[in-house]
Amino acid sequence: MDRQPPERALRVYRLLLRLVPGDVRDRFSGDMEELFALRLASARGRAGRARVWARALGDVVLHAALEHAGRITRTGGEETMAHGFQDMRYALRALTRAPVLTGVVVATLALGIGSTTATFSVVNGVLLEPLPYPEPHRLVSLWTEMNFNTAMVYEALEASPALESASGYSGWVFTLTGEGEPLEVEGARVSPDHFRVLGVPPALGRDFTAEEGLPGNDDVAVLSHGLWVRAFGADPDVLGRRIALATNDVDSRVVVGVMPPDFRPLVDDPEVWVPLSLAPGTDMAGDDTWYVNHRVARLAPGATVAQASEQMREFASEALARMPRLVDEEDVRSADARPLAEVVAGSVGPVLWAALGSVFLVLLMACANVANLLLARGEARTHDAVLGLLGGAAGVALSFGLVRLVVALAPADFPRVRDIAVDGPVLAFALAATLVATLLAGLVPALRTSRVEATASLGRAGRSAGARRSSRLTPALVGVQVALAVVVVVGSGLMLRSLSRMTAEDPGLRTDGVVVFRPNPPAGRYPDGAAYEAYYAQVMERLRALPEVEGAAAIQLLPGTVNNWSFPTYPEGVDLGEGSVPSVNIRLVTPGYFETLGLPLSRGRALTATDDADDEKVVVVNEAFVERFWPGEDPLGRTLRIMGATTPPHRVVGVVADVRQHGFGRDPRPEMYFAHAQLGWNATFWVVARMRPGVEPLASAGAIRDAVWAVDPDVPVAGLDELSRIFDASADTTRFLTAVLGTFGALALLLGAVGVFGVTTFTVGRRTPEFGVRIALGAGGREVLGSALGRSLLPVAAGLVLGLAAAAVATRALESALYQVEPSDPLTYAAVGFTLAAVATLAALLPAWRASRLDPVLVLSRE
Repeated sequence: MDRQPPERALRVYRLLLRLVPGDVRDRFSGDMEELFALRLASARGRAGRARVWARALGDVVLHAALEHAGRITRTGGEETMAHGFQDMRYALRALTRAPVLTGVVVATLALGIGSTTATFSVVNGVLLEPLPYPEPHRLVSLWTEMNFNTAMVYEALEASPALESASGYSGWVFTLTGEGEPLEVEGARVSPDHFRVLGVPPALGRDFTAEEGLPGNDDVAVLSHGLWVRAFGADPDVLGRRIALATNDVDSRVVVGVMPPDFRPLVDDPEVWVPLSLAPGTDMAGDDTWYVNHRVARLAPGATVAQASEQMREFASEALARMPRLVDEEDVRSADARPLAEVVAGSVGPVLWAALGSVFLVLLMACANVANLLLARGEARTHDAVLGLLGGAAGVALSFGLVRLVVALAPADFPRVRDIAVDGPVLAFALAATLVATLLAGLVPALRTSRVEATASLGRAGRSAGARRSSRLTPALVGVQVALAVVVVVGSGLMLRSLSRMTAEDPGLRTDGVVVFRPNPPAGRYPDGAAYEAYYAQVMERLRALPEVEGAAAIQLLPGTVNNWSFPTYPEGVDLGEGSVPSVNIRLVTPGYFETLGLPLSRGRALTATDDADDEKVVVVNEAFVERFWPGEDPLGRTLRIMGATTPPHRVVGVVADVRQHGFGRDPRPEMYFAHAQLGWNATFWVVARMRPGVEPLASAGAIRDAVWAVDPDVPVAGLDELSRIFDASADTTRFLTAVLGTFGALALLLGAVGVFGVTTFTVGRRTPEFGVRIALGAGGREVLGSALGRSLLPVAAGLVLGLAAAAVATRALESALYQVEPSDPLTYAAVGFTLAAVATLAALLPAWRASRLDPVLVLSRE
């Protein structure tokens, strides 16, 4: 079957054809559309489609320009293009005679159009482009604020007629051995229907069956295309083969499918999927698999998101009634169904819209600068069109480079980064931006030119009238530029203040000189918690024996990451009433953890090697835990229970400082630290090793791997990195978005300075005879300097006032992205106002200083 381009692409192309005169469009649009459709259907990959769109855009713009130019005049009732070509040739010759003006105008337009197009490509890829699944508008995320167990996914589906199907999703870590060097593989546990919910079947083999969602039948796996190529050499015979893909419950699995190379996973970037399993008859009250972090569902035909949300709230009320200790009223209020695209975009949406608004303001400033240049030079409309086309072409070329830079610099967890590209809709947007920029940049000069021509018969009076209009228009344009610059710079300043506040926080532990990594032992070799404990004890012993290592310990969840374990907790003496039991963060550590990371004790003692399975069960809590449950009381000696009100108690033996476990920008929460040996869970741990002073942390990576493999050569060493970099990465998305807005702020400052310099030069040039007379009559240089500066800075002052008022409204869009900074932060507004005033004064100073140094004899002799 021949491939056909999507209908939306054809609609965009038909809109482009509207640029061509109607009679030409009626004669040739069918052929042009057929040719475009053929080229687009034959294009390979995103780059091929972008080339087709670029060619189509160029063809349409060229034909439109030539046809419209050829209709400027008619000879003998027949159309001729001679006059249009003559105008175009004249414009090009005129522009080559003023290369500096041409270069500045084209570069200014290219900068504005290119940055606007690149920003729109990010917004389009992340927020506007449909998700890469069939009928993506029917995909929703269920109750995003709540952790589910496996049974809840099935019961939510049964309780919601608006849903056709649903799948749970939980990130998981696997160990792959027997295929060369042992590998740690990021993966996911999903409901058997997962790929059918998304509407994407495997490229090879099959997906999971309903029977494979039962315990004992769940030892199957679907591989990503990347893992199939990397670990198995793209061997099709891997289907049906049992591989050593281990977790803590299964040590091998049968490969049943391989996903397509262009498949986009729902969350993160897993390389393998295995089924979530549930024993028959298990309901959500009896299911302890509380690690199903995400749910995706497909709406039934004709159903709406609102209907699904209402049914999820009803289901949440039922869950509250059945599990009051695990679900509370706040959880019920957060129950809903949300479009999957909205959830995937996450919290970056408001900032991206703010970035697009900021770059639009930068484009308007660029247009104002060009208008001022053309106004000062008195250029004609033909020049505007040619300059606009040149600037647009250069801007589109620039946008390709900018988009590549954005994709390269975006953090790894930035949503939908692979969907960011200069494609058909983006090129259509670039054309629209070019047309708008050309119109805006040439509108004021064109109006001024038409008025001057209308009064040309008045001779000198007409020229004087034009000069007066120019002298009024140019300051007005500068005032607009300054106001736009204030809005952009205030937004970038707020983000910069937010980032500064975030990264200045004390993480609560020492991150410098600490190497982290995760040895992930195969499940079959270490079947229980005691075996895991023995394995990690040997690894710690080997590491501490290395001469470059000062100390080593382990924790099941690495600080500085978003991963979390949280369980129902029953603190002694706290009346929980009939409400839900608080869920508190839990951390399992090995002896020496607090000492290795310099985590200070405020009371009591740390966990030691004597806190083993045969000793009294103990726990260390943080300050936030004490403040919440035992405020103003001595916590030492108190007890707490986890998981249930009748489980064995743990006695509090120490209190440690709060740690920003989830990285910068996230406040510490109540936490409990348990000795791994006492809980006996077969959890995978992160090792933290402090290097001795003067030792480059990662320089010992080889020795660290050898020490781990000396204990067990089949254990992969994954995630080897520095803890300081892990914490820095927690602010990467904020840092990236701040850099984007900061770039626009710098561009706004630059364009504002250029505008003020240009208008000052223009107005001072107009007033040269006046200054010459005043100097000849005895006026001093300071008096002339003050007069020139005063008139030049009046529109700047007006623009500052207007811009600060506009910024107070516009920056509210950033509120959700700011950390400990209000959108109305007075320090930011004062700093921006002072900076712009200083930049404007400096930009106006040179032309004004030149005016104060005029020679009156030369000025008067020229007059």
